[in-house]
Amino acid sequence: MESTTDPAQLVPELGRLRARVRADQRATSAPLVVFGVLILLYPVLDGPLTGQLAAGGRHLALLAYWPITTAVGLGALWLAARRRARRDGVGEGRRTYRHATRRYLIALLLVVLLFLPVLFVGVFAPLVWPAAVLAALGWWQHDAQLGRWAAVTGVLGGTAAILAVATAGSGWLWLAWLGDGLLGMAMIGGAALARRRELAAG
Repeated sequence: MESTTDPAQLVPELGRLRARVRADQRATSAPLVVFGVLILLYPVLDGPLTGQLAAGGRHLALLAYWPITTAVGLGALWLAARRRARRDGVGEGRRTYRHATRRYLIALLLVVLLFLPVLFVGVFAPLVWPAAVLAALGWWQHDAQLGRWAAVTGVLGGTAAILAVATAGSGWLWLAWLGDGLLGMAMIGGAALARRRELAAG
């Protein structure tokens, strides 16, 4: 029995369905919230907490922060997306946070085992690490907005690293902490705007 549905009507319907699924998966807002919160928390670690540690412990804490918290953040995104997919009866799709998390963990394991210099980015240029992960997620999800946030984060992170080296010992480190806090809040605000657009698309 042939379908009486006009094929021309299926195209806009499929487009709307894809927009709703994309909106429900929170392709842009969810990672922005996660990394905005992680960026906000970093000055807490780099400030009062590490100030109470010996130099070796402080460097270890700063070294481990971004690799570990990024894995936790990606895992949280994966679990949240999987829960929404199961709730709504929609598959997670090919480009899932499960695959992204798995690939990140494999890459991180290689970095640690080979003791690659990139491991020290979290100490000397901390914002470059989340910028790289956001850029990878933007490419993975075909999300230009994540790519733009990654570029902003990377530029600010590189600039802060240069200023930190140039003003070492001069007591200006609080400016870097302030910059991290402002960027984290801006990213969370950007997530709220993105979420409104995602809901409107649905």
